[in-house]
Amino acid sequence: MPPLATLRAFEAVARLGSLSRAAAELNVTKSAVSHQLRALEADLGVSLLLRGGTVRRAQTTEAGAALLVSVQQALTLLDSACRHARAGASGKRRVHLNVSANPSLAALWLAPRIGRFAEMHPDIDVQLFLHASQDPAWKAQDLDLAFLHKQALGPRFAEAGDIPLFTETVVPVCSPALIPPHERDDPLALARHRWLEEKHIDSPETDWRTWRLRLGLPESAGRDPLVFSGLSTVVAAAAAGVGIALGRAPLIDEELARGRLVALTPALRMPGSWGYVMRLHANRPMDASLPKLVEFLAEEGQGRRAPVG
Repeated sequence: MPPLATLRAFEAVARLGSLSRAAAELNVTKSAVSHQLRALEADLGVSLLLRGGTVRRAQTTEAGAALLVSVQQALTLLDSACRHARAGASGKRRVHLNVSANPSLAALWLAPRIGRFAEMHPDIDVQLFLHASQDPAWKAQDLDLAFLHKQALGPRFAEAGDIPLFTETVVPVCSPALIPPHERDDPLALARHRWLEEKHIDSPETDWRTWRLRLGLPESAGRDPLVFSGLSTVVAAAAAGVGIALGRAPLIDEELARGRLVALTPALRMPGSWGYVMRLHANRPMDASLPKLVEFLAEEGQGRRAPVG
């Protein structure tokens, strides 16, 4: 694996948009950050950032966008593990809660909110694990709470004991640099750019064939979409300017609020077929801090709609 310093430098530049800001955050020189980036690209054998031309803000390549998602998830887990270690060394009594979610929810929606919860409750540590299926590792990861992606239109969206978090809304999104503001309500403008698509089961609203009809575009409009696995990868590619994605709110709300993404034709957004529920570990003694986390996240899930429009 490449040195951790090179991965941290890449993440900081991609997130902050410049070598200078990344150097200031990492407390190193700008030339040191540049050297670490070149070393990482040489190690991996691929370009991670766009350079030259009219590029003013650091932007990731397609390969860089895909790598960035995993690097940010890994750094989040490392940060949480180090905070656990420090708390143990200090001898202070701290509460530890273990939660699990799929990579897209964890990276796009859950991680920022767990950060805000930690600021409000410094005595509660939340360890975030990832699961790729609907079967979290309850025992192996000693989980208190899991987030499950369920078909919202089905009769078993929330089973007995589940706590509904939110349902989804789908809207086309892209980097603000890709389409100027006066063209963002014009369906023909969407056809002039590459389409990005998430590989998603039983979800016609995340398929560009559905949106071609909804936008009134001819069959010949647009090229075959680039298909990615996982919404977090699709969002990273869209924010990097690779093309137009079909974003699922509220998972994309943070990116919209930061201005990394903008919504296109928001009046035509479609209700999603899926949503999320929170599920507590059955027959497990509940720490008194767990309801605080559940209540906080439930309120976050209910107050999410404004950024989409």
